[in-house]
Amino acid sequence: MKKIALLLALILMLTPVLVACGGSEDDTKKEAPSISEEVVDTGFSLDNLRELDFGKQSFGIFADKGGVTYLLSEEETGDLVGDAVFQRNIAIEEKYNLELNIVEAEVNQPCAEIRNFIMADDKTYHMFINVQHNAMPSMILEGYFVDWNELEDLDYEQPYWNSRVARDINFGGKVYTMGGDLNLKTYNNTNCIMFNKALFDDLGIDYPYQDVYDYTWTIDKMIEIVKQGYADLDGNTEWNYDGDRIGFNGWGWEMNTAVYIGMGGKPVINDEDNMPVLNLNNERTIKIIDKMLELFDGTNAWSEMGKYGTHVSTFEAGRMLMKDAFITGLSLNRDSEFGAGLVPYPMLDEEQGEYNSRAANIAHLCYIPTTNNVLQDTGLILEAMSIESYNNLRPVYYDVTLNVKEAPDEETIDMVDMVLASSSYMYEGFIGAGDFDRFLKNKFNSFSSWYAGNEGAFKKKLNDMIEFYGA
Repeated sequence: MKKIALLLALILMLTPVLVACGGSEDDTKKEAPSISEEVVDTGFSLDNLRELDFGKQSFGIFADKGGVTYLLSEEETGDLVGDAVFQRNIAIEEKYNLELNIVEAEVNQPCAEIRNFIMADDKTYHMFINVQHNAMPSMILEGYFVDWNELEDLDYEQPYWNSRVARDINFGGKVYTMGGDLNLKTYNNTNCIMFNKALFDDLGIDYPYQDVYDYTWTIDKMIEIVKQGYADLDGNTEWNYDGDRIGFNGWGWEMNTAVYIGMGGKPVINDEDNMPVLNLNNERTIKIIDKMLELFDGTNAWSEMGKYGTHVSTFEAGRMLMKDAFITGLSLNRDSEFGAGLVPYPMLDEEQGEYNSRAANIAHLCYIPTTNNVLQDTGLILEAMSIESYNNLRPVYYDVTLNVKEAPDEETIDMVDMVLASSSYMYEGFIGAGDFDRFLKNKFNSFSSWYAGNEGAFKKKLNDMIEFYGA
């Protein structure tokens, strides 16, 4: 279990070089709470932060629907996660003499409400939490949010923050959105691949665990496995969900982007000055799409864009080798008769050197509005909430939500660590699941003509980003 504790410490530190190398125990800075021990000194304590008396004022957080799962709990009920949230909030309120005002929106994407609050100079809420999609990046460029570097007493390089958010979707050394243990919902929707152990055994296929450990788990090896998947079990000479065995499937609106990110796809990268640069029209993108065409051949595997849930029911029926899943699917499939394994999405090739596990654009990230009139203390309060979450909530989340104690084997626990440690975020608005679906339907790589038709709009959007982040 010490191995789990060590890897937990990496989940939010997320040092790219460490992940690429496979990591070593000597490289770690802090050891996170072990789920096998009741009390562990992580080295992080509220006592190390400056003192603050908030004078019984309200500290407001407004979150999208579902975004308060690990933020709000009104009372202790015996639910381990809810009680840990409640205890954290009480500890913060008592320590800093404040009242947490955490409000859940009635809709999934309350962008209009957030915009209206800020435009009306409403100072009720000091932080907003919302899904990461086109509207939020646009609102950043419109100047509605504060650079997290302005927050005193907050260090988003610490392991209780997710530094990959800053790396992947912030530019120019400025950070306008962040995530971390403050709101663990961010991690629920990290893509991975689940596989049917019984079918692997029946077909004589080795579990991919060793390839993952050796950093040789590539798209070619996945394709080799998937092509052994199809069988016309009902004998009607046509594949179908209801009666045949399938190699790989998933909800294309999530899976397509996960495949792209897994192979190192990233539409916007940082240049040497940390400014955004388009990273689409290149050899890597073309190779990725070629591999997607090879993977989704329409028989052994395909991308389902129309009827949600078919990949879930077919997998649960024991007739699918592999499926796209979110990391929380581990607990959902623990009682399956066939036994479910889990691995990260594969790399394009071994030269890639690191796994990239898509954190879905529905990740609930944090934004500080320009209407925040207590910036000097906001950083301290968020840092304190994150430390308390890291020390006391994350171990419960890891055990209960991800249910690692019920994992079928030690390898599966390792895979959970590797998936979370490789969580990657994609800047939205340049390429997406629908675009990949178009390429797949064309049955050939039509990227060049697609890019030519969008290049003008992409360059304008990029120029807007450069102008904002370079100001």
